[in-house]
Amino acid sequence: MVKLKDIATIQTGVYLKNAPSPDTCYLQVNDFDEEGNIRPTVRPTTTVSSKAARHLLTESDLLLAAKGGKNFCAIAPTQLGPCVASPSFLIIRIDDPARILPEYLCGFLNLPSTRQLLTAQAQGSAIASLSKADLEEFDVPLPPLERQRACIALTRLHRREQALYKAIAERRRQITDYKLTKIYKDER
Repeated sequence: MVKLKDIATIQTGVYLKNAPSPDTCYLQVNDFDEEGNIRPTVRPTTTVSSKAARHLLTESDLLLAAKGGKNFCAIAPTQLGPCVASPSFLIIRIDDPARILPEYLCGFLNLPSTRQLLTAQAQGSAIASLSKADLEEFDVPLPPLERQRACIALTRLHRREQALYKAIAERRRQITDYKLTKIYKDER
């Protein structure tokens, strides 16, 4: 086990206003679904000055929702173009990707047992919030890279399985709706 501060730098998101000619996505918690996937509706809403350029996310940055009850972790969606995280996130920037893989750390932080520990550390009366200092002291298992890759593969398979179950359930609902509609129309 290592402390998160020994393998990553943690910073808070930044507050930015909407801009008339936006070129940067300003990521907020509601831009992600329950599983931490970016919603397809996210579009650029702001611009970043040269002073705030250090807040631009890189492809291996992790976003940890630090405020409220949804403490999910997501890899920065840089495929959208330039992105900046709001203050609702703590940004975890891995110091040495040859030592710990971003997707492995993201998967670990999304484990139900890890989320429970993070939720227990959250403070605040109105809105629970994780502190940067507490997160820096959080213990993270650091297996060899091959084992990290195996964890990543298993996590991907699990996500695919869940997506298939969801698709099957939706298809069953559609079939039942179709059959019921047909029955109701035939009884008139």
